Amino acid sequence: MKKFLTIIAIAGTLIACNNAADSTENAQDSLDSVAAEKKDMIDSTADQRKDMIDSTTEMKKEALDKMDSANRKMDSTVRNK
Repeated sequence: MKKFLTIIAIAGTLIACNNAADSTENAQDSLDSVAAEKKDMIDSTADQRKDMIDSTTEMKKEALDKMDSANRKMDSTVRNK
């Protein structure tokens, strides 16, 4: 009976240790997919912020152009008087 239990214990240990390579490979795949997902999220966020900065810059540029135009009109009316 002791021999039978010893064989079962050894077989159980061998079976449990046999899957170690598979779990390491699966863990690496999982880490790769998480890293790729994080990279995509960062890239998406960067694109959104770039778009926001570009639109804000464009709005400010237009506002400055309007102010310059108004200042030119005022200067021309002052000179004509």
